[in-house]
Amino acid sequence: MENTKVTAQQHSKIFLMVSLVFLLVALLVSLTFSMMGIGTIHKARYDIFEQDAVTVSKRQNTNEARLVPVGITTGVRFYTQGIVVLGAGDVVLASGQTTSPSRDKLIPGDIVTKVSGKQVEDIAQMTEAIRAAGNTVVLGILRNDTPMNVELTPVQCGDGGGAKIGCWVRDSTQGIGTITYYCPKTWNFGALGHGIMDVDTGDLLVVREGQLLECNIIDVRRGKKGNPGELIGEIKTDPVGNITKNCHLGLYGSINKDHKDLPTTTFPLACHQTTTRGPAKIFSNIEGGGVRTYDIFIENINQDTESEKGMVIRITDPNLIQRTGGIVQGMSGSPIIQGDHIVGAVTHV
Repeated sequence: MENTKVTAQQHSKIFLMVSLVFLLVALLVSLTFSMMGIGTIHKARYDIFEQDAVTVSKRQNTNEARLVPVGITTGVRFYTQGIVVLGAGDVVLASGQTTSPSRDKLIPGDIVTKVSGKQVEDIAQMTEAIRAAGNTVVLGILRNDTPMNVELTPVQCGDGGGAKIGCWVRDSTQGIGTITYYCPKTWNFGALGHGIMDVDTGDLLVVREGQLLECNIIDVRRGKKGNPGELIGEIKTDPVGNITKNCHLGLYGSINKDHKDLPTTTFPLACHQTTTRGPAKIFSNIEGGGVRTYDIFIENINQDTESEKGMVIRITDPNLIQRTGGIVQGMSGSPIIQGDHIVGAVTHV
């Protein structure tokens, strides 16, 4: 067998060539990162449109179902079912010392539903019930969907704030998203394409009541590598619809049929099997002055029909790239249209 010898100079040339290849790949990834997005695809076996197309899913035929794609940005405000525990906190006593009665007893993600047997729906009710409970308070909580009781001993806050148990909690949230569709027969809507999670616990929030509200987009922070960007809007008090459900596929509820900006053109639904790699469009009103269509390209379709993320899309529209850099936060829920059919919704950047 003949020996092969490689000189140091040859090693240097090989290393340089490999480095250039990696550099070019890294540059390509950097340039395209913010233009890429994830979409939830409408699948016959796993329907993103919930109740409005469940019969369609069973028939494996979407030709008879028609929904109105919307693409309007909206303010989202809702109150949680129970009070969400974010973590333990310290209570400063009159002596200046600190203590935390809830430490090691309540954990992030616990949902408080009762205080000493009394139902509570918000932080104000919970605070008042703890102050009235006396030396011992029993919290009724849900932990990983399992009901249980936790006994605590409140302490008097040194600043005269009354009895406290030392924990951080949340009972509401708000933000900006996009309405995906509504059904002209039932006036039910779907929005966001993904569920709203608690930013501190990472858990899906259970909605008690909530509303979609009118929202004016006043600025856009462009997306770039390492920063997805976001829509900045002014949320008004004018209701667009009522939220009844927050699940891993988005927000659902009933839309206000008198809302002046709603489109009326219906589109049939596409199935997972009929969605193809290639050109498509999204609807969005991020530039104001009504909903516009923007060109995208469906890069890949996930063949796992049980997955929440059904496809990868790339923004190709130069106007949208110039304005936002691609997909930014707040565009979640923008309907995806291919061949005059509703394919799904933008969900993640």
